[in-house]
Amino acid sequence: MVNTVARNDGDTVAAAPPGAPAATGGGLRRWISLTVRVVVIAAIAAGMVWSVVHQWPQVRSTWLGLAWQSVVLSVLAALLGMVANTMAWRAAVDDLEHKLPVTAALRICLVGQLGKYIPGSVWAYVLQIELGKRAGLPRARAFLATLVTVGLGVTTALGLGLLALPSLREAAAGADETYADSVRVALWIVAVLFPIALICAIPRVLTALVQVALKLLRRPPLEHRLTWSGVLRVMGWSAVGYGLFGVHLWLLANAQAAPGVGGLLRCVGSFAIAMTVGMFAFLSPSGLGVREAVLVAALAPFLVDNGGIGAAMGIALASRLIFTIADVLAAGLAALSSMRQLRGAPASATAEPS
Repeated sequence: MVNTVARNDGDTVAAAPPGAPAATGGGLRRWISLTVRVVVIAAIAAGMVWSVVHQWPQVRSTWLGLAWQSVVLSVLAALLGMVANTMAWRAAVDDLEHKLPVTAALRICLVGQLGKYIPGSVWAYVLQIELGKRAGLPRARAFLATLVTVGLGVTTALGLGLLALPSLREAAAGADETYADSVRVALWIVAVLFPIALICAIPRVLTALVQVALKLLRRPPLEHRLTWSGVLRVMGWSAVGYGLFGVHLWLLANAQAAPGVGGLLRCVGSFAIAMTVGMFAFLSPSGLGVREAVLVAALAPFLVDNGGIGAAMGIALASRLIFTIADVLAAGLAALSSMRQLRGAPASATAEPS
């Protein structure tokens, strides 16, 4: 038996009988999206495993050749780079007229960044926004700060990527098409996006773009324009962060592929481009596979006599592992800091006179 329900305009429509299943269109789309992501991630992982197995003697030799001092310093450089990125985000929050303590910013960013390991590329930002709300930062301000930081961070990364253009062009013209295609895509991204990003970094233009985004999201508009000092502080901290990430890579590659200042600049530029390109791999958690492809292609030409692609793959995978360790360490330290503050709060509250 089919029931009918009266609408406000006087018409009647058929209502689902009691116990009938709800529409499954949304659930089906979610399952399809999840299936696609799983397949893509599995394909990326399979490709990486095959590359490692195929190049295993060189990969193993590279790993065994890493000095423990270089590994420890590389972890430290990665951690400091994450702190610098946090300061860039805090500078954006400050330019949006909301003060946030450094410790609170570190907890929000360092714990929130673990969301990047969930496929979709946006979960880290979602988690940061929620953590910001718990710290008293309105969701709209947290979202704007993240939007501004990501945009200006990409601009900074593309600018630093120019340092690696000579080596990337050499890799793109190489005979090994496995990684040459990835580098060509990276070069096209730099060529197309960098001029646009520079224009968008102008405070007047950036403010207009943020206003449009807020309008589309049905959020209240900004009450003031973003400032040059705020933009430059965000970009400055971002440059420090990418520079430290480049040092992290240089410490791993210094013995074989990137000696001297020239090698350091190449590592900074390559890592900046690799992380930027990885951001566009929406289905891959933390740019898995994409970042490694760019790094391998950038380093391989300088390892022809020292293991070639296998050695470059070993360095790229070591970098991925070290970044994962640094992410967990940073989040753990930030969480411990938060727990200490929570434990200290009741004691301080009872000490106050009633």
